[in-house]
Amino acid sequence: MLHVAIAILLLFGTPQDQRDITIEALAIERNGDVLRYTGNVIATYLDLRVEADTATFDRSTNILTAGDHIRYTRGEEHLEADHVTFNVDTKEGDFTNVSGEVGPGFFITAQEAHRTQEGQYQLKNATVTTCCEGPRPGWTLALARATVDPHKRVTAKGSVFRLESVPVFYMPYVAVPSSDRPRSPSTSTSTTKGRNLRESFYWAINRSADATFTGEYFSKRGPAGAVDFRAIPDKNSRIQVESLFARDRLGQGGRSARILAYGDLPRGFRGVADMNLVNSFVFRQVYEDGINVISSPLQQTLAFMSRNEPHFSTNFVYARNGIFFADQPAVVLRTFPTFEVTLPSRAIGHLPIYFSGETSLSGVARRDAAITTPTFVERFDLHPMLEMPIVRSSVLDWSQRFGFRETAYTHSRQSQLVLGQALNRLSFEYSSSFVGPQLERDFGRWRHVIEPSVDSRYVGGPDRFRSTIVVDDVDLITRTNEIEYALTNRFFTTREVFSWRLAQKYFFDPTFGGAIVAGRRNVFAPVLDISGFAFADGLRQFSPIVSTMRLSTSPSTSTDLEVDYDTRDHRFRSAGIIGTANRGQFGGGVSYFFTRRSAIEIPNNQLRGTITYGNQLKHGLSAAFGFSYDVQHSLFQGSTAQVGYNTNCYGLSFEVSQFNLGARVESRFRFAFTLKDIGSVGTIRPRERLF
Repeated sequence: MLHVAIAILLLFGTPQDQRDITIEALAIERNGDVLRYTGNVIATYLDLRVEADTATFDRSTNILTAGDHIRYTRGEEHLEADHVTFNVDTKEGDFTNVSGEVGPGFFITAQEAHRTQEGQYQLKNATVTTCCEGPRPGWTLALARATVDPHKRVTAKGSVFRLESVPVFYMPYVAVPSSDRPRSPSTSTSTTKGRNLRESFYWAINRSADATFTGEYFSKRGPAGAVDFRAIPDKNSRIQVESLFARDRLGQGGRSARILAYGDLPRGFRGVADMNLVNSFVFRQVYEDGINVISSPLQQTLAFMSRNEPHFSTNFVYARNGIFFADQPAVVLRTFPTFEVTLPSRAIGHLPIYFSGETSLSGVARRDAAITTPTFVERFDLHPMLEMPIVRSSVLDWSQRFGFRETAYTHSRQSQLVLGQALNRLSFEYSSSFVGPQLERDFGRWRHVIEPSVDSRYVGGPDRFRSTIVVDDVDLITRTNEIEYALTNRFFTTREVFSWRLAQKYFFDPTFGGAIVAGRRNVFAPVLDISGFAFADGLRQFSPIVSTMRLSTSPSTSTDLEVDYDTRDHRFRSAGIIGTANRGQFGGGVSYFFTRRSAIEIPNNQLRGTITYGNQLKHGLSAAFGFSYDVQHSLFQGSTAQVGYNTNCYGLSFEVSQFNLGARVESRFRFAFTLKDIGSVGTIRPRERLF
């Protein structure tokens, strides 16, 4: 009955001002405009909530004073204190012995705290951290005086940084942005670039876009910099632009950019752009990171806008590929603009005949040491096909395909052609695919399957291959009359454990319609789909025998091996092996490629590997080592070792790397120190890590 009486008293007897502040308590005393509340006090005003044992509210000044076991909540601010005096109108107030969260993931303790009307907290004898898990924070900043501006920054004078309660260093002044982003300045050292000093500026443009501007100075090279832009306009779209530039005293500077964007467009189209631009291969070797990037002479750019319908697809394409050489001009291949229409395979009525097709209209161009084409060479391509499956069963599969291809150009390699004399390459295609019959036998829990296959292909008509401007796979069609025969062995338990395929091609026309040139690397369609290694160095009746094996003893391991044996020269031409394994915290991969010297190949003997333990995104110790070793020259082209340690609150990483590849001859040491919800200090970027 007592609680009911108090509730009735509060409902009818508690004065309510025009500002709609509501205060509930077990007891109330009035003295003019001053009201005193005791017992389970709860005061609410708009998004403000204060819980306390006792409270006093002055209606004339709108000041709320509360004491003992105070809990203050407003938006993302959650605080506990011994005493608070607060103006509910201006949101300005003072706290004593306060602790809690003043922003998303930002925690403080302070002897005294003053909240300004703008939402800043001015602290005295305080600690600040982004880690509050457990009885002891992993890191803290001990501050004599500090100002916390949620979502912006923390500034302080006379602060001590403590890691696991151990004082690490003293900072007379510190300004820390209060959100997760790269921090600076930072430094590293390199044997060829010297001491590096790096500074970054972060700009939060709006809720869905930001940018980072980075300036670097190398004591032996000069200035460099980067601009990174990121935006997420909606849940299905993303834009990311990464650029790098350097003014090098040794003449090895340059600039590069990576653009990655995708998103939905009007009328059912979707756009994608993956553009890699660099003006100098030497610049890439000296300033980029990652052995794959440094060693690759390829520059690939692709952007397209496509719409896929049930019965056809349309595409607008821009493609540009560059190949850098050390002793001659780069090769640049471009297709733009390109309009493509693709018709997927569909049955013709109720007949067992399927029709498909593709057509395109393109502007192509090529620039290399031998030719420079006009900016736009018009190319029209039409390629309809019919497929007739004759037999479809579990033991035997036999199908045939017919088609023709019309490709017309306004120019050739020799000269510009006039109307009526355009380069026209008309071809007729026939192919037959025969798989089976399968032979099976069980050996206890093992099953062995033998599967033969025979594929034949005839392409007649396309001549003048050496007059064709080769830009992409449309231009690689040549005459051929070939047959490919293969034998595949498979071993199963509950899944496929081991497979081994032996395949070879026989070419009835070893000249490919006069397209082949002796002593040169010949690249065209008939020789590209049998092996990943080049072999067409002259007249070829037989391709090498290609042996492809795959071993997977468990879901977490796999090994792929390809070996090419040339029956003409009676020797192994090339070999490649790729293996990966993951078990618990350990993971690793190895790749080895060997190429024997020939008229079109320089000898190559490369070994690459990676070993990892743990994960830099998870707690605990992590380590990784990656290398690239030139067996032929007994030379480590690149090696990187990284060690890291993560807790709930911070992470620390160290890296030692070495490069000896082309223009990059360097050893360096780098590090990164990351604080939860604050960011990282150091020179190891996330995309450069081995994990």
